Amino acid sequence: MTEFSIGVLRGLLAVLFVGCATGQVMAGELAALIVGGVSGVVLAALIVVGCLCVEAVLVSVWMLAGMARTDAIFDGRRQGDRWVNLAIGALTVAAVVATAGCVYFLVNLVSAGSAANTAMAIVTAVAAGVVGALALVVIVMRRLLHMAIQYQSDLSEVI
Repeated sequence: MTEFSIGVLRGLLAVLFVGCATGQVMAGELAALIVGGVSGVVLAALIVVGCLCVEAVLVSVWMLAGMARTDAIFDGRRQGDRWVNLAIGALTVAAVVATAGCVYFLVNLVSAGSAANTAMAIVTAVAAGVVGALALVVIVMRRLLHMAIQYQSDLSEVI
């Protein structure tokens, strides 16, 4: 990766991190505006935990980009695994939390039947699906990284 592309990536990661932090600060007000009451507290908690998970993934990508810049990611010691595993863990937690939020809003939908609960049940279901799929993609990418490390090691022995 070039220094320019890593710099641009890190700039975008910083903007996303600030956006997540802002979302966490505004979570209570936003949730109260959308659903209010106990459901607002649940939505605020979902936003805060979801943003924490996104921040963990952003930090992981930041660290992996630095390792890619110096080719440390291919050194065979699998230093990048801890960051990839952090991203997988954060995405898994986000999927579980979004699923729990979906269940909460579906149960609330049955009892209250509001349009806001319907919308939140749909949003949390979609979020759970998307984040779960992303976790699986990162798992596959981790396997591809391991294969690339092995191929590079094999090539260096030949040369």
